Parts: sequence; C-alpha cells; structure tokens
Amino acid sequence: MTVTQVHQALGSWDINLRQTLPADVWDALDYFGHIAFVPGRVDPAQHGDNLLTVARYVGVVRRRDNSGDDRRTNLIEQGFQLAGVGMEFWLGDDDDKGAVYETAVVPTAKTFAQTVAMLLPPSVTAGTLYPVPGVYSGRHQYETPRKALKYVCDTFTGSSGQKIGYRVNGDATLDAGPETDLYVTEPRCVISRKTAGKDTSDLESVPGTFAVARDVEDFSTRVVLLAEGDGESIATGTASIGPGLNPYLDLHGNPLKLTRMASESDTTATMADTRAALLLAQYTTSQDELTIETDNYYIEGSFDVGDYVWVWDPGAGLVNPANEITFRGERLNPIKLQVTEARWPITEGYTVAYRAGDGTWYDLTDHMEWDGSHTVYVTVGGFTRALEGSGAQPIGSRPSQDTSVPAAPTLVTPFTGSAYLDARGFTRARVILAWTAPNNTDGTTIIDGDHYEVRYAVDTDMIYPATWSQLSQVRWQDLQTWAQPFASPTGQWQTMYVPWGAASAQLQDLSPGVGYDVQIRAVDKVGNRGAWSPLVTFVASQDNIPPSTPAAPEVAGSRIALQITHRLGQSSGGTFNLESDLHHLEVHVDYEPGFTPDATTLKAKVSATAGMIQAQIPVVATVQVEETTARYVRVIAVDQTGNKSGPSDAVQATALLIDNAHISDLTVSKLTAGTLGADVIVGARIKTADTGSRVELNSGGIGAWNAAGQQTVAIAAADGSVSIIGQLKSGTSGRRIEINPTDTLAPEIRWYADTGSRFGYINAISDGTEVSLGMNSSSYDDGTGTQIISRAFLTDQFARLEIIRAADLVQHGGYTHAHADYLLSGFTRNGVEGGRYSAGQNHVDIGYHGPTNENYLYFDDSGLTFQKGRWVSDAAAYGQVTVTPVPNTPTPVTLTGFVTKGTDVYGFATASTTVIGSTVQGVSVSGVTNSTMTIWVYRTNNTATNVNWQHIGYA
Repeated sequence: MTVTQVHQALGSWDINLRQTLPADVWDALDYFGHIAFVPGRVDPAQHGDNLLTVARYVGVVRRRDNSGDDRRTNLIEQGFQLAGVGMEFWLGDDDDKGAVYETAVVPTAKTFAQTVAMLLPPSVTAGTLYPVPGVYSGRHQYETPRKALKYVCDTFTGSSGQKIGYRVNGDATLDAGPETDLYVTEPRCVISRKTAGKDTSDLESVPGTFAVARDVEDFSTRVVLLAEGDGESIATGTASIGPGLNPYLDLHGNPLKLTRMASESDTTATMADTRAALLLAQYTTSQDELTIETDNYYIEGSFDVGDYVWVWDPGAGLVNPANEITFRGERLNPIKLQVTEARWPITEGYTVAYRAGDGTWYDLTDHMEWDGSHTVYVTVGGFTRALEGSGAQPIGSRPSQDTSVPAAPTLVTPFTGSAYLDARGFTRARVILAWTAPNNTDGTTIIDGDHYEVRYAVDTDMIYPATWSQLSQVRWQDLQTWAQPFASPTGQWQTMYVPWGAASAQLQDLSPGVGYDVQIRAVDKVGNRGAWSPLVTFVASQDNIPPSTPAAPEVAGSRIALQITHRLGQSSGGTFNLESDLHHLEVHVDYEPGFTPDATTLKAKVSATAGMIQAQIPVVATVQVEETTARYVRVIAVDQTGNKSGPSDAVQATALLIDNAHISDLTVSKLTAGTLGADVIVGARIKTADTGSRVELNSGGIGAWNAAGQQTVAIAAADGSVSIIGQLKSGTSGRRIEINPTDTLAPEIRWYADTGSRFGYINAISDGTEVSLGMNSSSYDDGTGTQIISRAFLTDQFARLEIIRAADLVQHGGYTHAHADYLLSGFTRNGVEGGRYSAGQNHVDIGYHGPTNENYLYFDDSGLTFQKGRWVSDAAAYGQVTVTPVPNTPTPVTLTGFVTKGTDVYGFATASTTVIGSTVQGVSVSGVTNSTMTIWVYRTNNTATNVNWQHIGYA
C-alpha cells in the first residue's frame, strides 16, 4: 500500500481493503473515480470536495481486484484492492491515450498563459498561470495535452532563460510557470551522511541511507534537430557544447565528439536552433541520481516532488565548489538537485476517501489494510534518458503525407469462450476473439499500424432459445410474443482498443446465453482508420456453473407440516454465501436418510434471491406433510438458468409439537399449561376479571378499572384518545414531568429539570365560576433570607407578571399589572409602594408614590400637565434668576441676572417668544400667589433655532 509520485509523470498508487468493506460500498468504487489520502482523521461527508485541495495525494482508480491474495501465505481470500495513477492521467496516459487533438490547436503569437489555456482538455481547468516572458506560435495535432504542454514548457524554458514547468493539483486544476513559483528552488534540506536533525539556519538533514549513481551514457557534445518539412526540404537546427564543458578526450587527444540526432516535425524552422539548444542542455553533464531510503515518514514537511535539495557526498563526487553552506558549524560544498520521485507508505493516521463521479464521498479509512513500514524512498537528480519526454520522434527519412488506409481485418470464427463467476457471485461469460492482420486498401503492407478498435453490442435480432427447465422459472405474463418469448436486452456499442501486433483479444463481463454483434477495424499512426469488418454475431457461453451445495436446513416438525429454515449458506461453512445468481431452493422429503432427490420427493420450491443474501434474510417455508413418523429433509439450490446444485445433507424431523388427539378439543388447561406463543385473533374481548380491579382488551380499545369499579384508564381504538385518572409521570427521578402530583392540591403540572427536589409548576385555581392560571418558578433566596418566587398570574379580570414571597404570596419586587381599563407597572417591597408607571385611556402617571414625599408627573387628555414635587438642577451648570411678580397682574416683568459662561449663553424661552442673551424680556406672569418664582433655564447653542425648553417650578 504505497504511493509513488513522479515529477510531471503519472506515478502510481495501490491500497488493500479489508473483508469488512460493505458490498454496496465496493460496488460504488468505480473506475476513474478519485482516491484522496489526507493526513489526520476528517469526515469526508462533511468536508466534501475540500479534501481534493488539502489531501497529500489524489489518484485516479484504474484497477479493481477482489481476488484477495494476502501476500503472505498466497492463499486466496475475499479481499479488495484498488490501484491507479496520479492526476496527470487527465492530460494523457502512459499509452498516449487521452483528449487527443484531432482538430489542430494553433497558437499564434500567444503568451505562455494563453497558450496553456488553449491546450488544456475539458478534464483539467486552469489554476494559477504565472507570467513568462515571450510569445509562442506552433501547431499541435494528433497528440495528447501532456505531450503538448511539455513541448510548450520546454520551448519557453529555452527562450526565457529560466526553467518552466507545470503541475496538476488534486482538484484537477493546473498550475504552470517558472519553477521558482511552483516549487522550492532554494533548498531547505540537505541530504548527506551527516546526523539527521535541524540546524539553527533552518536547514534540515534527512535521516537514512542512500545510493549514488553517476554516468555519462547520455553525454552529448552536439545536437542536430530535424524540424518541419519533408524529404530534402527538412529544416534543421543545431547546437554545440560550450567551451569548458567538454573535458573529455579520445585516444588520440582530440576533444570528444558525440553528436545526437533528434526529430521534431512540429518544430518550425525559426525555432529549430532554440529547440536543439534546449535538448543539448540536458546532456552536457553527467547524470547524477541519488536514491534515499529513510524512515522519516513525515518527509513531506522537508520537501516535495519537484523541490530542490542540497546533496553532498565527497566519496561519490557529489561536490560543487561553487556552492557553500554551513550545517551545524561545518562548511559543505553540495550540489543542487531536483527531487524527481518519492515512494511512501500509506500508514495508519491517514483519512482515505473515495469520490464517485457524481460527487458522492465514501470513507474507506475504517476498512484499510495499513502498511506496517515507515520507509520512504526518494530519488533526486534522475532525469528521463530518452528524448520522448521532449516530444522527439524516430530519426529517419520523412515520407510524404501518409494517405494509405488500412483495410478491414478478418475475424476468425468460431470464437472460443467460457462462463465464470464474477466478484459478486453472478455468472458472466467471456469470449476470445481472433483475427488476421490486414494490408492497406492499396495492397501494400501496413508498416505504421498503431492499434485495433474492437466494438461489440447486444444483438437485438436474435431469437433466444430456452430449455424447459429455464422456462419453468418464468411466469406466463413475463414472456414476450410467440415468435420471440425472450426479448433481448438493448445496449450501445462498446469499444475496446488493442495494440498493434496483437491477433486476439478477450471480451469479459458478457451476459451468458446472450447474442452479441462484433466488428473490428485497424488504425495507423497518423490516425487513418480503416473500414469496420463485416458484422459477426456470436452467442456468449451459457451459464453451466451450478450453485454450491447448500448447507443442511433447520427443520421443525408437527403432525401436519414441516417448517424449513435455511440461511443460504454453503455446505463448506458460513451463512448467506451462496452464489448471487441463486433463484430458489427445492425442498425434498423422504423416509430414508440417504434418499436421492427426484420428482417424487419434491415437496416445495421456495424463492431465494441475491437480495435475500445481501440483506441476510433466511428462507422460511412450511411444507404440508401429514405424517407422525420420522422424515428426512434435503434441499437443492437452483440458479436463474436452471442449474442445480448437489443435495444438502439430510436432516431428521419427527412430529412432536401437536398431541392430545391432535387438538380436536382445545381446553383451557392446554393454554395454562405453558406459554401461548402464537398470534391470537379474538372476536370478543380479553380480560383479567369481570368485576373489581381488572384490565380488558376489546375491539373498542384498552381499559383499566380500580377495585371500586371506576374506570381509571381508557384508550379508544377509534381515534386514539386516552383518558387516565391519577398521577402521570415521565419518570420516577431526575429530569421528568408530573401531572396531578397529588389530589390535595389544585390541578398542577410540575417540571423537574435536574436530580434535585426543586421544580417549576403551572396550576389552576377557581372561585367556583372562573378559572385563574399561574406559572411559577421554584423558590429562591433574594439575598436577605426571604424565599421568593417569579410567576405569571392570569385571571378573568387581569394578567400579572410579578415577584412574590413564597410564604404568603405577597408582592416582593417589580411587577406589571395589565387590566382591561389600565396598565400598572411598579415596585413593591413589604407592602410599601415605590416607583410606578400607570396608563389608562385618558391619562399617564409617572413617578414615585411612596408613603412620603410623593413626586410624579400626571398627563391627561385636557392638555394640562400636573406635577407634584420639586424640580432640582445644578445652579453652577444652568443659569438661574429669581423675580417677584405682581400677583394677579398681567404687567410684563423683566427678568435679569442670567449667567454667561464662556461662549455658552443661557436664555429663557416660551411657546411664542425666544430671546437669546443675558436678559429675557416680554414674559407675562399672572395669577401667581407666591412671593418668589424661580426659573431654571437649560443651556443652549447660542442660536435662535436651537433653544431648549425651560422648566418652571415654584420654590
């Protein structure tokens, strides 16, 4: 169970799943779904597609295997295995299959980002496309996006002077641009034979052992590139090694000369020299490959595939004097290499989740067979040795445009085939097709063959034969017309690709006994497709595999019948493990233990299907056998085609369950002697007594009566209504509800919220004609030792929300009293009234109504305001003037003595006149009986339009 990541390549992964994996989950794990490996434990159903971005690795499923080899004992068990490749698959696979450009994509003077966007297939979307200097023009046809993107990145690498690359992320987005934006190019990790650990400069040394390989097998001093064109008009590009980069000599002392030939028919003449220089740059130094074996499982925290690391091993020649680093006080001269491959185990601690094509996530973590190893293998510095990675083509003469078309291959009949059981226990068929290789339509030999395409579909014109045994399993109403009793299934063409050079192929997962049409055609390397071969119809192998011998049944006997139970298990052991194409069981009964089942011993056919096996529902059947002596029972399994298994072992059954003249006279003693274990249908009633304390069940419902004959419980069958006399509790302790806790109190419902004895309650009281309702909290201490209660009290006259004393129910705090004629809110303590608010239809009263010094305002609908009490203000903050008016005289009085503080001026205002300044004039005062009148004036903003109204009171 490992993951192999390769820089800009498919890589691979595989996992093993336990036998505990549910069958429906295994069926949901389909091809081309996605597997995500996420560090830590998360819930896939909750996080959904967010896992694609946080996963350490996301792969594509390409192989499902439930053969179950445990890899230790080589025993075949019922296990499950999934395997596949990385997300780069969506750009093109290892056989160059994918979203091939059949219509040419021609970028013309496009930027790097524009070019990449044009080349992306629908299965991959653009992520972050970093800017790259320069523009690109080219033509791409009959190649996968993976090859095209590598070609474009290599081209921009040569023109921009920096290494350009791409990566496919777990959410099928593609990032592309300079490697400085995609990977860590300034190493944070040093790989050497030094002790593992970290340095104060944040450099990290990875533990483990490593092997170094260096060679010059691909060393070249010159590249000649054959670019676009045919024959003698082929454009060429050349590049030679720079001075000082070729230290090697031949035997005669001449500089080493190794010229490499390359071919790229898509490269234009203007780009030929650039592409040649790019190819040569890969082969002007030795190939340095370092393979690390380490137990540092969390190596991803140090570097990832594509990142650069420091490598230092003087013994292997991995030294570069131009580089100097300090690790733990020691100066090292390492070389800088890129991590090209990592292989790491999938161990416990990961979340493994599968994403189906419809976006549904399945959690596989609990069914994983974890890898016990923690060893990680990392390869750095290794590069592809062949030029195919840069889109190169075989060297040779360029023929003219290929106009030859392959002729149709000839299918060799008859085909060979067989039936087999698939992983789910259903019978399927396979067939081996064979054909002879064709020539081109002009009679020439095909030298550029690429592959064959085989297509097949269900034949809808065939009349399907059926045996009488098969026909006996089908109901008359399920048959079709007389001309074709069994109608064929319908389906679309399915296509299989076979590599060139093969002369046979195997079709699997066919329906047994069903006819299929098949055709084949040849395709050459330039995409010329030949005609389909003549249609050939064949019938897939019939289902000739009988079910496994079933286990012996469980039998219970009586005087008149046998009851047979079978758990659909095989005779070799287990339950519910018979094959999934099971149709029914035959039940055979005879007097001899070793009897051979035949038509005379057949007593019943009992349905048994794959659904019953999957749901683990046993077969239960009753066979009418009127005997009193010992009988023997055997069962035979029959599949959907009519194949029969061998008979099970015989099981003996004797009539022991019915006696006493075979119950021709049923007495009460027969019922009271034991337990009545059957369903009973009564036409009248069931009761424990006729009078007194009793319980009765009848067609009207369920009832209970006390010793006095009073009905205490009544449950009506007609409408489900329930009547109960007495207490009703939801529990005996702890959190509970009690209704009518005692008949000595008023009607009451209590709520106990915890295990204590305190409770809140709702009760009702009545004066004989009206009902009042109270909702009460449990009592609590108000801080003075007095127990008080919060309650809402509703009567036919008023509604009140209040705090009361528990002892005498007297108001003891704030209250609100709503009456039909008024609203009153206030505060009362020990019977003494405090502040309050009172409102009626024609008045509002706000203030203090205590036993002394009443102080309040009173407003009514007469337009007057009444006030009792004194106005108090701050003379230092407000202007004050005292005048002595002439009693009962309307003569205007001049008010003086106002105070000015800084720029703030205090004034006096009336409804008709506003005067700002240190004096106020024009105020008429009449009807004053006091000798002195005090006027307090609010502060103003010294503007005539923003004056506060004054308050006037008598001193």
